[in-house]
Amino acid sequence: MRVMRKGIACLSALLFCSQLAIAQDARWQEIEQHAKGQTVWFNAWGGDSAVNNYLDWVRDEVKRNYAINLRIVHIADAADTVKRIQTVAKAGRTSGGSVDLLWVNGENFRTLKEDGLLRTGWAEQLPNWQYVDTQKPVREDFSVPVEGAESPWGSAQLTFIARRTQKEHPIILI
Repeated sequence: MRVMRKGIACLSALLFCSQLAIAQDARWQEIEQHAKGQTVWFNAWGGDSAVNNYLDWVRDEVKRNYAINLRIVHIADAADTVKRIQTVAKAGRTSGGSVDLLWVNGENFRTLKEDGLLRTGWAEQLPNWQYVDTQKPVREDFSVPVEGAESPWGSAQLTFIARRTQKEHPIILI
């Protein structure tokens, strides 16, 4: 009897999860439908030709597959865009701006979050969130809880390289 109860509990959980997945899929399809024909302004660092080429490819794919007009605004410094967002917010404007998505570093994320200028709760609702390695520090940025207000784009790490011909016993940082 006990095994049967466990089996029923597991089956119930699976049915609940599958219904939840169906509901999420339907919600995402609704979002895709609403997005068709929309223009999305993506402000991103424009200082690297490889990144620029990749973003151009993404723009074309988003247009072809989803009928979304992705407008890439190449910026030199995200802090300038953050100041623009702050100015627009102080003026009371809440729609029709020129920044829908912003590629930011931790410091600029913290500034926007502390000013209450980010929508929370959306990132973990993205269909591809299931592929995010949550063992990595993706739920905090610049020591600030993300709370679903940003989605991982990539990661940067500092790597030290030592030539044994220059230094017999290089310092190893762990």
